[in-house]
Amino acid sequence: MDAWNVLGLAVYPYGTVLAAASLIALLWAAWQMQHAGLKDGCGSWFALFCVPLAFLFSRLLFCLMILDEIAGLSQPEMIIQFSSGGYLLWGAVGGALLAGWLTSRLRKESVGDILDCLILPACFLIVVGRIAGGLIAEQDIGLDLASWFSPEETEWSARYSLFPFAGYEALARFPFAVTNYYGEYCWAVFMLEAVWTVICGWVSQRTQARSGGRTVRFLLWFACGQVLMEAMLRGEVVHLPYLGFVRANQIVCAVVILIIWKLCLSGVPKAERRKAGIVSFLQILLGILIVVLMEFAAFEKKITLIDWMPADVCHLVMALGCLLMGLAIRPLWRKRFQSGILQ
Repeated sequence: MDAWNVLGLAVYPYGTVLAAASLIALLWAAWQMQHAGLKDGCGSWFALFCVPLAFLFSRLLFCLMILDEIAGLSQPEMIIQFSSGGYLLWGAVGGALLAGWLTSRLRKESVGDILDCLILPACFLIVVGRIAGGLIAEQDIGLDLASWFSPEETEWSARYSLFPFAGYEALARFPFAVTNYYGEYCWAVFMLEAVWTVICGWVSQRTQARSGGRTVRFLLWFACGQVLMEAMLRGEVVHLPYLGFVRANQIVCAVVILIIWKLCLSGVPKAERRKAGIVSFLQILLGILIVVLMEFAAFEKKITLIDWMPADVCHLVMALGCLLMGLAIRPLWRKRFQSGILQ
């Protein structure tokens, strides 16, 4: 959508929505901290740290993923061309986590208590960002419905859906689909992302755990779900530099999952840690392998042995792989954040 001219300044609708949602989220986070009994000023200091750190980290992570383009054009100044777009959610998450840590150091509060207060405000901001991005900026959309169902296609290796549906026009409306640049109705994957964010936030908020446990649980399941939904996206997707076939967000999610695995493993008694670590790591590795196989099988059909599997079947199998990764860490998380807590 074109920018608005406000007093000679270019104001973008998507950016305006995100700015308003960010303000609400920060006020909500401050209220959550006060309601949780944290010291006065925690919300203010967090906002002071979070706004620049989340902004800079989201931009830097994106620039890291286009390092090959920046190097090829010999234009390092692209990094500070903020108005040209290009930000990654996980970079903003990292900035917010660092802001929470800095606030905890300054106000002498538990970093886990501070971060646990951010779950619902963060969910709100992510949901608004996803929906606004899909409706305004045409972000996070999937394959067009005509190609997905393709009732005339009888060759299984060329199909995307297990169910040919001649009446797919009934789904050609929000919240199931939105139009792309060419006027084609495409799956509104951003709505699925928004719903998953709400589920993760609701489950985590209702969890009884030690300080920081709810935040870790939210990040774990959010990352697992994001791996799947990233695979559903078509069009402009960020890939790793010099590895144009590897989706950047999936790799970042895998790194987040492994960091959480390491963190939770530290809470396992030393006598059990080696066995528990090996078993859980192998389960995570198996889940990653399933995701990789399905990633190459869903749309690109690069694995001849299973090229008959439509994309929706591949995504279902991939969902099982993501579930396996989450379940592999669940026992470790319980020992780290729930052991000894009355349920």
